[in-house]
Amino acid sequence: MSTISSSVGLISGLPIADLVDGLIAAQRRPITLIDTRLGELTALRTALVDISARVAALKGFSAIFKRSDFFQSAAATSSHENLIRAVASAGASPGTYSFRVRQLASTHQVVSTGFATRDSTYLNPGTLTIESALGRLDRSTPLSLVRGGQGVRGGVIRVTDRSGASADVDLTAARSVEDVLLAINNQSSVEVTARVSGDRIVLEDATGLASGNLIVADVGAGRAASDLGLAGSDATGRIDSADLVSLSGSLRLESLNDGNGVRRTSAGADFRIGLANGLSFDVDLSGRLSPQTTLGVLNNGAGVAAGSIEITNRAGASATVDLSGAHTIDDVLTAINTAGVGVTAALVGGGILLTDSSGGSGSLTVAEVGGGTTARDLGIAGSSTTAALTGSTIHRIETLGDVLRAINGHVANTGLLTASISADGDHVVLTDQTSGGGALQVTALNGSRAADDLGLTSSVAGGAITSRRLLAGLDSVLLGSLNGGKGITTGVIRVTDRAGATADVDVSGAASLSEIIEAINAAGTGVRVSLSDSGLGLAATDTSGGGGALVIEDVSGATAEGLRIAVNAATSLVRSGNLQRQYISETTRLDRLGGGAGVPRGKFRITNAAGQSAVVDLTQGNEVTVADVIAEINSRGIQVTARINDGGDGILLEDESGGAGSLRVAEEEGGATASALRIRGTAAPGSNTIDGSFETRVTVGANDTLDTLLQKIQASGAAVNAAVFNDGSAGQPFRLSLTSTRSGVAGRLAIDAEAIGLGFSALSRGRDAVLEIGGGADATPLVLGSSTNTFDNTIAGLRLDLLGAGPDAVTISVSRDIDAIVRKLDEFTQGLNAVLGRIDDLSKFNTQTNARGVLLGDRSAEQVRSRLTRLLTREIALPNGGSVRLSSYGFSFANGRLAFDAERFRRAYEADPQAVSDFFTTAETGFAAALEREVDGLTGADGGALTRRQEALSQTEESLNQRRGQLEVLLEKRRDRLTAQFFALERALAQLQSQRNALSSLSSGIASLGAASSAGRA
Repeated sequence: MSTISSSVGLISGLPIADLVDGLIAAQRRPITLIDTRLGELTALRTALVDISARVAALKGFSAIFKRSDFFQSAAATSSHENLIRAVASAGASPGTYSFRVRQLASTHQVVSTGFATRDSTYLNPGTLTIESALGRLDRSTPLSLVRGGQGVRGGVIRVTDRSGASADVDLTAARSVEDVLLAINNQSSVEVTARVSGDRIVLEDATGLASGNLIVADVGAGRAASDLGLAGSDATGRIDSADLVSLSGSLRLESLNDGNGVRRTSAGADFRIGLANGLSFDVDLSGRLSPQTTLGVLNNGAGVAAGSIEITNRAGASATVDLSGAHTIDDVLTAINTAGVGVTAALVGGGILLTDSSGGSGSLTVAEVGGGTTARDLGIAGSSTTAALTGSTIHRIETLGDVLRAINGHVANTGLLTASISADGDHVVLTDQTSGGGALQVTALNGSRAADDLGLTSSVAGGAITSRRLLAGLDSVLLGSLNGGKGITTGVIRVTDRAGATADVDVSGAASLSEIIEAINAAGTGVRVSLSDSGLGLAATDTSGGGGALVIEDVSGATAEGLRIAVNAATSLVRSGNLQRQYISETTRLDRLGGGAGVPRGKFRITNAAGQSAVVDLTQGNEVTVADVIAEINSRGIQVTARINDGGDGILLEDESGGAGSLRVAEEEGGATASALRIRGTAAPGSNTIDGSFETRVTVGANDTLDTLLQKIQASGAAVNAAVFNDGSAGQPFRLSLTSTRSGVAGRLAIDAEAIGLGFSALSRGRDAVLEIGGGADATPLVLGSSTNTFDNTIAGLRLDLLGAGPDAVTISVSRDIDAIVRKLDEFTQGLNAVLGRIDDLSKFNTQTNARGVLLGDRSAEQVRSRLTRLLTREIALPNGGSVRLSSYGFSFANGRLAFDAERFRRAYEADPQAVSDFFTTAETGFAAALEREVDGLTGADGGALTRRQEALSQTEESLNQRRGQLEVLLEKRRDRLTAQFFALERALAQLQSQRNALSSLSSGIASLGAASSAGRA
């Protein structure tokens, strides 16, 4: 018999589904009770989540109130908003400051000669070169570098020519030799020209008069003429400045070698000095401390004051350590390590690390004894709540003076060798004071190039080594910086002009390019050498008017060949092309690459031709120079080597794997590090290198027009914005414009377009913004520059946005911004009251409806109220003793709410801002710390009261849900049983009905049979 599936019994007619549902519904009461409880728990947990979130939000105020600078919030106003807009941040010192905007930053922009059309006039085939002006051979010398790094004080100079006419030339804002020359040459009141010759500035009278004096004098409080060595009077009509190029102990190493610095090693000593008596010692220029480091070389030569220090360990034991007789770092370490207080000293980099093994829980403290400065000079004065006290850096090799001290103060150099600066200020001299059969010599160690970069690998003469020049002449370049840093070999050049005049020019002693140019031009022939239009190379021009061959050749050395002006042809012009001045070296800081754009910290992947790859990670924070990047790449072990390229203007990657694929560099994680280093991409077909040169070369074909060249420039990655525009002129109105992507001097461009005939001229040179601070009739202002029109933290906490330039002084007033503090304290008050108010709302009992708030009677909510209330009335200990409540600063607590009286707070703050700051910010005991502890105690992930309560509710919900699920299973089984029973009843009824029908049929058959039988008898 088939299964009955109808919801109504076919036999009985009973509503089976309804009967089963009714019977099950009668048994669902336990589940209904669970659902009700779950609803209550959900509402309770939702309420507690709400309260917890509001409480947690208070921690944000704790983070703010912890900062002492918050209570030094400042506001700034400007007397000339059209010239300077000022923004003060927290911590800016209140006061009034005077500024004068001398010059706004501008961007270097050049335009080409005109063309008749932009899309159908063809250019000359060749190469367009775009790179930083750092590659120029005449980059102007900063005034900060002259006079051994002493610089030049600004001011106004008065120049009087031989006719008696005078001009006051303002050099107050001059920041380079170029600025000085332009200021003098651009005035029109006197006939005087200024130029550079070697290490000097030369002023020459141009009146044509044979008598009278050329006079230069300072005006008022200025010192520019005196510092430049131009002050004076001369009857010949010419005044030469002092020698402005000289070495000094304060000169930073990064300034040497045309800014390419001194390449040092991080793997030990840099060079060994051997003396005539056979002794030798190794010199380490890393700045790392060693036990043998003498105290006199520390702190840039300031040394360590003799005296004693007191060390107190964390267990409270103290010892006085006498260092009055210490000579080396080893003496210091030994004295501390044997002091008997369980504190050991070790060396970490350029500082000292103290470690406390006493097992105490107090502070490790180092203090001065008797008012001395010994602990401070050792960088360990102070206190630490941990078992370690890390000292500050006390050993640095940053200047030439530091190098000299490292040599002269070496523990092994007891007057045996003297390192000094030569009398003319141009060289470093090592003088051997010993005698013997040996020879003074300097040998490089551990792959360091420091000895070579310091010029100490020169030959010995008279028991001394005299370095080559480490600084070029004014506005010139060292010969060693040419050809990517490989330099040239000097000697004698023979110059023969086209008229037949010949001269041998001895430049064997030249160190700067300007010396060679001046020597050739003064040789008496018709040949004149000058910089090319781009400034990247040289141009030798024959002015003799002759028809013969121009010959420039080397008699000895390879000067003409190295400068690429060697020629023997019937031509009047020889161009050298780009002489590749090196301006990127291992010492170049990453933040100075790309015209100051820097290199963003990120990762990139290098894949060699064999398919091996490695990620180079520059996010670690210790990658400061190009050398650090090279070291990271070379440490990856995939047969890809990084080095400075042959042009000295970028990093070169060379694949030595020998694979069949291509060397590739790709960014990781969406970064831009490889792009900023100019190494992202794939090696050209057939090449195993990627050259990260910052020089961009654009090949111009015979079918290129301004439009197609524009597209090539835009696709090249050059640091320019390119456009073609119509100047509206007749005939040839279309010009190509190139604008640097960065403003200021750092964004200046060097563009070589001579080969393609574009003839670029400058619309804007690219100048730094110049800002004067202070100054007046009897004082010289401080002059600052910026590549942008923003000066940030020139005065701590103050940002200045320059909007215009002019002679007017701008007064910036900085004051404490109490309003900002008041606003934040008021926000805290509202936030805390929002917590208390929400607890009240959720804990109400409505007497009319008997409705209960979801948190009514919940002890966790009451715990929040109680803890916050106690916090608001707690006494806070101050660092200098005593204690204060929040009520002392305008707060009051009544009727379950916090109130804030802003005026009372203002009065308290104005009376003693430090006390207010201490109340909130003191570590461990201040109000901010107490607030943080309370918030963490309520909402902390590990053990917060509200967190624990929510976790308990979640566990209860989980348990109830499990029980509910079990009951649902039981009821479903009961439903199945009842349904089965009803269906069984239907089957039974069906069987009975079938039997009844059978009996009825049988009965009918019997009756019919009986009737028939009766009829037969009748």
